[in-house]
Amino acid sequence: MKNILPFFFIFLSSFLMSQKQNSENLIKGKWNFKVFDDTIAFPILPEINIKTSNKIFLHSIEFADKTFSAKNKLDKFKGKWVVLGNHLILYFSNKVSILYEIMRLNNDRLELKEEGMLVPNLGYQRRN
Repeated sequence: MKNILPFFFIFLSSFLMSQKQNSENLIKGKWNFKVFDDTIAFPILPEINIKTSNKIFLHSIEFADKTFSAKNKLDKFKGKWVVLGNHLILYFSNKVSILYEIMRLNNDRLELKEEGMLVPNLGYQRRN
């Protein structure tokens, strides 16, 4: 059993590193906000007051090597990004950071869940 344990840790660490690299490679590119899936929602639960502290809504995001640029109707933003497990953290240049949970990430679709939400509430489609 002692001989198997080191191999298990090597396998596990290499698996986790490949998952992180896969997520980082998939997320690179240009994304536009687009809700076209019924999994994206703002749940209305009268007995629970759900609030999110995220004040920045992004209409488009472009992810490059560890940096991003984004914009909404009024402003443009720049900063750095990192994927930790199934979380995406955006570090804006104005020292604000936002934590998202990655709910879906593939070649065409990026679905994010803001902190405090019960279901994914931000859907982005890859832009060519």
